[in-house]
Amino acid sequence: MSGQKKLLAIVGPTASGKTSLSIELAKRFHGEIVNGDSRLFYRGLDIATAKPTADERQGIPHNLIDILGPTDDFNLKSFAELAHKTIDQVTARNNLPILTGGSGQYVWSLLEGWDIPEISPNDSLRNELENQLEREGVESLAERLSELDRKVAKMTDLRNPRRVIRAMERALSDSEYSPRQKSAEPPYDSLIVGLTADRPVLHKRVSDRLQKMIDTGWEQEVRNLIDSGVPCDSKSMSGIGYRQMAGFVKGDYSLDEAVRLTNVATNRLIRHQNNWFKAGDTRIRWFDNSTGGDEFVESVAEYVSHWMDAE
Repeated sequence: MSGQKKLLAIVGPTASGKTSLSIELAKRFHGEIVNGDSRLFYRGLDIATAKPTADERQGIPHNLIDILGPTDDFNLKSFAELAHKTIDQVTARNNLPILTGGSGQYVWSLLEGWDIPEISPNDSLRNELENQLEREGVESLAERLSELDRKVAKMTDLRNPRRVIRAMERALSDSEYSPRQKSAEPPYDSLIVGLTADRPVLHKRVSDRLQKMIDTGWEQEVRNLIDSGVPCDSKSMSGIGYRQMAGFVKGDYSLDEAVRLTNVATNRLIRHQNNWFKAGDTRIRWFDNSTGGDEFVESVAEYVSHWMDAE
């Protein structure tokens, strides 16, 4: 790994404490955050994404946050190109890039150096899939995707129509697309810190986060986005907390139901994230953050310090 740029990655499920830990480590090791959470790319989507506020960032630079408008398109290839460039810039400033996020596909594309082919738009295929979605629902598309490529299906949110359609496009494209076309050598000298917590603790944190979202204007945020012309079926609004609250705003169900659906979707996401960041992956050093506190932060900082000092 001699001569390679260093990259610290903080991974793990939603509500495991990645944001606060990354900021603490950035303060200690002269770091800058490189966002690896796809929900934080969009401007104006702050509350339901748990985007860290200016005060919470404590003066630490946060890269790749608020880089898109709510209706802008963005894909894995675009992210990888921009993120690699950003990591180079952070390193050139003699700072430590700290990749933080729970979007497994985005994180591993950087750590493993995926070769991501460009997939040309196929309007006829997209129309076919959209028509099937309208006629038969997302379950039909999910079943079809599982038959085509079981591995890709396991890594796809099968309840999210947009993501299922995109995965279907890849699976049916003429190119032999694989989301795990790795480079021969990892592009960085990476240290991967994984955070975990007892499941009841995560559930409690999710519930507390939902209450905070309600108290700080979650409903109004979604109303403002819709009133400004952001379509409810746009990619940004497909994120957890947005499509559920949009359903309430449109009158499809009650506020209590929007909260319940968001809670269910968030806990489902946690299970999905565990498929990307596996407990048995020897590349990840796992730390239990069930109780948090100074002792937890110190143990992670000590581990990072040894890696920083190594030649």
